[in-house]
Amino acid sequence: MAGVFINYRTGDGTEAAVLLDEQLKGVFGPENVFRDRRGTAPGEHFPPHLWRTLESCTVLLVLIGRNWLSLCDDTGRRRIDVPGDYVHDEICAALTWRRTVIPVLIDGAALPTEKELPEGIAELTERQFMHLRVPYAHLDLPVITDELRKHVPVSPSPATPAAGGSPQMSGFTFGDGNAVNFGSGGAASYTRSAVSHGGTAIYNENADSKSDGKSDGTNGGTS
Repeated sequence: MAGVFINYRTGDGTEAAVLLDEQLKGVFGPENVFRDRRGTAPGEHFPPHLWRTLESCTVLLVLIGRNWLSLCDDTGRRRIDVPGDYVHDEICAALTWRRTVIPVLIDGAALPTEKELPEGIAELTERQFMHLRVPYAHLDLPVITDELRKHVPVSPSPATPAAGGSPQMSGFTFGDGNAVNFGSGGAASYTRSAVSHGGTAIYNENADSKSDGKSDGTNGGTS
């Protein structure tokens, strides 16, 4: 497998993860897109399978919703800070292995600042981000797909759209103690686009567009 790994937080991005999975597997093939609930067979030893799959991928999509950072466990700790948190560890591994890591901001969510993130994944703020608005997925998913075509071969299967057509909808030691040793270690307006070119995205839910206002420079500032 040399494709896309979908990283998301249960309770904050599950619907978007399914939408992305359905879109991308129709273009790149299901064997080249990994989402945990679909890509893991019953009874399979999950952690080794997860890390092997992640290492073979070329792109990690980090889905970030409005509650992605604030969700806590039963003790009140942010889940992103809990040792063994898969969302944290997958991002940390992909950054360490110098994979292409793309934050995907869901429904107008903002990328956390460097100070808000654990040290091991603070570099995420330096990665250019994209947007996925679930109500306008028919507009945003093709833009994300086109970007991924630069990194992932398109499947030769019949599910691949015809030319000009629209894409079909459709060692490292982790916090949980699993040690894995691998062999490789000015304001602008944008219409019908999921790409943010810097600044804070402002959405109009009644239009198929968004405006991008200048922010304080995060990504070269934010994502």
